[in-house]
Amino acid sequence: MIALAGTDNGGTYQYTLSMLQALRHTSGFDITLYGDPQNRDFIELGYPIRPFIESRARQMTALAARNLHIGLSDPFVSEDVLLAPIYSLALLHTSKPFAFTLHDLQENYYPENFSRWTRFWRHQVYTRLLARTRRVICESSYVKKDIMRFFGMAEERTVVITAPPLRQFMADESSETLQATRRRLQLPDKFLFYPAQFWVHKNHSRLLEAFREVVAEVPDLKLVLTGKKRDEYEAVMAAVAKFGLSEKVCHLGYVAQEDLQAIYRLATALVMPSLFESVSIPIYEAFQVGTPVAASGILAIPEQVGDAGLLFDPMSVNSIRDAMLKIVKYPDTARLLGQRGREKMLAMTPERYGAQLQNLLLELR
Repeated sequence: MIALAGTDNGGTYQYTLSMLQALRHTSGFDITLYGDPQNRDFIELGYPIRPFIESRARQMTALAARNLHIGLSDPFVSEDVLLAPIYSLALLHTSKPFAFTLHDLQENYYPENFSRWTRFWRHQVYTRLLARTRRVICESSYVKKDIMRFFGMAEERTVVITAPPLRQFMADESSETLQATRRRLQLPDKFLFYPAQFWVHKNHSRLLEAFREVVAEVPDLKLVLTGKKRDEYEAVMAAVAKFGLSEKVCHLGYVAQEDLQAIYRLATALVMPSLFESVSIPIYEAFQVGTPVAASGILAIPEQVGDAGLLFDPMSVNSIRDAMLKIVKYPDTARLLGQRGREKMLAMTPERYGAQLQNLLLELR
């Protein structure tokens, strides 16, 4: 397995770890991980690790060589089949059968969020990889349809396999542990949770506008954000000050996995106002611990949420506000949503995910 994602990659890193955990439930294959041998999460999983990085310069060389019909050395020559939870351009120069996950085609929906170079790069990369891959993994039927639509991919070469949340979210935590985490992280008694990087499409600005109206009715409510201080972070913090929310919004920065579960359990609800998601890992994480969810009713999210959460229009401040208020002001609604979320997750286990990956690996072999 080619594991190029790191902690800076947000959801794709969590997806990578989920896939690695599920591979423990396969049989008949010896798993070798190609990635960062210093990564603590990788080390704890116990797989043999072969050092492998792929800088942008290395990627450009691999793509240019492929375009010029020049073959480069195959770093995976000793393997039988290959899985890549995010793309690797070294796959353009292997003779081994492989499958990779194409998470989304956001640049086709919001081209203004991407430079011309990035749009060109992605199109080139996906075109070349899709031509060579044995299977492309999609996390939702929506993404599958996008790949078929934008790249003319044959349906039989696509497979929808959705990753469950990380195994750590399976275990309950004691009340003492939860309260210790609350004190250590200085979490408020009543809060909405939005774990997301500060990217434009994460839609923090409309969330803050809506939240300003919510706290006018529920003054003891706060909003907890995570994500590293980069990208649109400064603009988001400026909006917090502009809306007079400095005492109502808490930013925790990057949160370790061991704290994340406790935050979900302590939260009044998860709010997910993103303008684009193929599959939202935080939604599944909230479902698994019974935390109510209010989320954008666009693209692949309705397929993911079903009747286990409230859906809103992420372009409408009023719609976001109304969904948050419905959960906060009506405890019976919140409890019902939490119960439905838990029930939805019963079938999404690492064991089931491993069985799906096992079938895929057998097809590749």
